[in-house]
Amino acid sequence: MTAAETRPQPIIRPEADEDTGRLRPLDRRILQAIALVCAVSAILVIQWKDERNNVQKNLKPPEKATSVQEGQIGELAGAQWKVMGRQTARPLTSGSNDVVELRIAIAVRPGDAASAKSVDSYGLTYRFLDDDGHEWSALGMKDGAPRPGVPMRVTVRGTVPRTKADSLELQVRAPKLERKQGAPLVSLRFER
Repeated sequence: MTAAETRPQPIIRPEADEDTGRLRPLDRRILQAIALVCAVSAILVIQWKDERNNVQKNLKPPEKATSVQEGQIGELAGAQWKVMGRQTARPLTSGSNDVVELRIAIAVRPGDAASAKSVDSYGLTYRFLDDDGHEWSALGMKDGAPRPGVPMRVTVRGTVPRTKADSLELQVRAPKLERKQGAPLVSLRFER
């Protein structure tokens, strides 16, 4: 017997074509990690979109501004509003000459007890606006307590740039508490 005849048969290994359908454990873990990252990011995006819509509906409700021409009467919170006068003065603090105190006198006539209460509420806000979208906060000072059917005077004061004082418009915004769920936030905008 020769050596060639006594050699055992070689072990036949499975062909490589059959193994291509399965992933190695490391490759499978990498794909699982990528899928997990994609799924988590998709869930976060969906949650963020849902929260953004919720914020826009509840915290930043749509606004409905009613423009009132100069000398006309506007309706807000059951009361009639009319601008009676407008003047500028030096601010109380000794600062630069770039700013002035803008004072606008408004006559307000509440229609009933509920509107008198809303005119007297703290949620009523006043702002001065320009055509470029800039806003300046203002403070409204009432002369006495509002009563139904009786006109009263409100003086709105705010510090604004001297160059824009003559062109600013006054915006009066109703209290947010009076707004019903889903309804827009109403306001009056007295045009100049």
